[in-house]
Amino acid sequence: MDMESFLIELVDTLEAILSAKRAGNNGSEPVTYFSQITEQLDTLGWHRVTHMSQDLSKVQIELCDASGRLHLLTVTFPPGYPTVPLILEPLDIPKSDSEHGLTGHEYLSTIASASSKSGYRLESVIQEAEKQLERYREFWDVMQDFDDKTWVIDPEKPTRADRMRRCALGNHCSLQIVVDPLSPRLMPETRLFGPTAKLTNGFPSPANVTKDEMNIECGICYSFRYEGQVPDQLCSHVKCQQPFHRICLYEWLRSVPTTRQSFHTLFGACPYCSETITTTAPKT
Repeated sequence: MDMESFLIELVDTLEAILSAKRAGNNGSEPVTYFSQITEQLDTLGWHRVTHMSQDLSKVQIELCDASGRLHLLTVTFPPGYPTVPLILEPLDIPKSDSEHGLTGHEYLSTIASASSKSGYRLESVIQEAEKQLERYREFWDVMQDFDDKTWVIDPEKPTRADRMRRCALGNHCSLQIVVDPLSPRLMPETRLFGPTAKLTNGFPSPANVTKDEMNIECGICYSFRYEGQVPDQLCSHVKCQQPFHRICLYEWLRSVPTTRQSFHTLFGACPYCSETITTTAPKT
């Protein structure tokens, strides 16, 4: 939609809303309410509005951090605005283990508290939101580096709030990292999946290695992701090391008559090399 069509539709919408409101309460309060909204959006800039409800009470505003990443903030203008504060929906930000970390709701409280000093003006809210986003800019830079330069196998579609990445290393190996959002350059929490004897220096890059070459599919269901899970168990035999989903291996061993069970642990034969393999019941 071009700007002219947008403005025509906006005027038509405003006229329809105002006509309906006047029929209910003579229009004095609604006129002030909608005038405040349009004034706030004029000041902010309509080019930053990505979505607007039909009654204009809710808008989605585009934010931009210092690295050029776009973020969306949903703002609701409640009845009685601007004498009552704006209602903000939580942003997609990570939760830090640090005592200085904020949850999405605490983050909004910080923005609302700062904006109250300016009479809940939308422009002040957006400025404070972008200021708070700067706290996580370096974290998002680090995570973007992982996404661009390694084969990230989990999560499948990372969000801005995701602190964890599991990266394929090849030879049935993968490395899971968890990054502190407020100290992203410090050593992350790490967990290695696979035999250490197979590890090589460096991460395979998506620029020169395909996913098919990673050998990371489950040996039973022949897929990488099953019910949201990725392969997390290997055959321990050095010449096999076939990966499996724990739930696939558990169900496979349960179906084999020679499998032994001790409490929640199954003892049986690897479906590939027939060497002894054990697994525990998957968490439900």
